[in-house]
Amino acid sequence: MKQCRHLLILMFSLLYAPTLLAQVGLGIRLGGNLSNANGDGFRSAKKIGFQAGAALRVDISKLFAVQAEPSFNIARIRANDQTAIYPEGIQKGTKSLHYFNLPVLLKLKITPGFALLGGVEFNSLINDDRYRLNNGAPAFRSGVRFGHSVGLELSRFYFRYRGMKRPSDVHGNWHADIEQYQLGMKFDFF
Repeated sequence: MKQCRHLLILMFSLLYAPTLLAQVGLGIRLGGNLSNANGDGFRSAKKIGFQAGAALRVDISKLFAVQAEPSFNIARIRANDQTAIYPEGIQKGTKSLHYFNLPVLLKLKITPGFALLGGVEFNSLINDDRYRLNNGAPAFRSGVRFGHSVGLELSRFYFRYRGMKRPSDVHGNWHADIEQYQLGMKFDFF
């Protein structure tokens, strides 16, 4: 009886596996980005960084899909000199923030080579212990933060706009509103 059940499960899996795989896509993403920060302690023009990651797509219909894009991302922002004299201040200069991001996006397929995307993002600062205040305490707060992402895909190319808020412990608990523009190439395996 047990062997019959295993045989039925195997047959069912073989019959429906192609249908299930047709609804799932997997690929990688590689690209550059321009980041800037606006906040009391941080002001910066566009600074160059990069991102690399994967994409997992689940098709809901011919027009809609849900796409998750786990990725590593470097955002570069500049701290101004307004707080450099305080014990809870941070030295002026460019800070390279390394993130793990997980955007979960709704994908609207306009044509076979063109799609619009938008959704929420979960991000975590990986190198939160790298930058210190003048008193030696960590400058940026650790933990998972939420943001948003919108973009488009055109054939192998993608563009994303990301927005997030990064709280810090810089004098007066100043924070940075970080904006990032990403441009890159995608390579889909299936």
